[in-house]
Amino acid sequence: MLYELGQVTRVHNGRKILDIDGLAIERGRITALIGANGAGKTTLLQILAFLDTPSSGQVSFLGEAVDFRGSALLELRRRIVLVDQYPILFTGSVQRNLEFGLKVRGVERAERLHRVSQALDMVGMGEFLHARAEKLSGGETKRIALARALALRPAVLLCDEPTANVDFEHQEVILNILERANGEENISIVFSTHALEQAERLADTLVTLKGGRLSRLSRVNVWPAILDDGPVAVIAGRGRREVRLALAPDALAGSPGRRVNLFFDPEKLRLLPVAEKRDDQRHLPATVVQLTADEQRVKVTVDIGVPIDVYLSAGEYGMRPPRIGELLLLQVAAGALTVE
Repeated sequence: MLYELGQVTRVHNGRKILDIDGLAIERGRITALIGANGAGKTTLLQILAFLDTPSSGQVSFLGEAVDFRGSALLELRRRIVLVDQYPILFTGSVQRNLEFGLKVRGVERAERLHRVSQALDMVGMGEFLHARAEKLSGGETKRIALARALALRPAVLLCDEPTANVDFEHQEVILNILERANGEENISIVFSTHALEQAERLADTLVTLKGGRLSRLSRVNVWPAILDDGPVAVIAGRGRREVRLALAPDALAGSPGRRVNLFFDPEKLRLLPVAEKRDDQRHLPATVVQLTADEQRVKVTVDIGVPIDVYLSAGEYGMRPPRIGELLLLQVAAGALTVE
């Protein structure tokens, strides 16, 4: 795991503004923090960047407990870059801004110039090398701030509301930059946003914060849906594909047409052979697309039109190991689905 948090709190002026009982963030993936203003997103990002110290609890990074008062903290900070919601650029050229952090790290001039050029190309602003930073638009400033972060080649990129207060065109560009940084550079990304649709489009995992605490719909497998008669929940899958899922009568959270969130509990979902095919909407065709193992379990990611994670114990996995590309049935029992 990239990060693991246990019983982490942050108290400010006598008020508990963050209270995380347990959270794991995976390495190499994109994680979105969802929540309203005051939900604790920025505070959590500050702690993940090791720029703020928890009032209690423990944070682990790459399997090692973090000592927020230890001498190793500076080295950890150099592996992680946080791009603020309102990034500040130095007066002067874009080149000066991008070179600053590299100079601090002792990077030689030739390598600095190479990294600056590469980072600007990545954000689509190669021609801005000698532009005055103070004359950039809001969207351009955010893109240059991302380039400045990428030039440092961080292991982790943290972004606080990266698309806030910019026009739609720049929003699209910024989302594409984050996607490329993760896919091409293998940078783990955690970003906060108010825009649920952006999080669902970009992130592998959604973490929802409310009042400083994790929502029970915060980990994985949260998808928006529209209620239909039946009762049935309809998820808009990839390629205009509709995923229709039967609901238990007592799970109906409103009248047809109502928008809801569905949480598929990865611990309670089951994978069955296609030979057990049933003509109902609680057994969905699912293609295995990824397998990830740790010491206690195997995570099987399947595609039903949207990606869904299923957790198998080592014993369950050993009895019948799924294979990448295999077509199975995803069994969604009543207890495996929550509607909100």
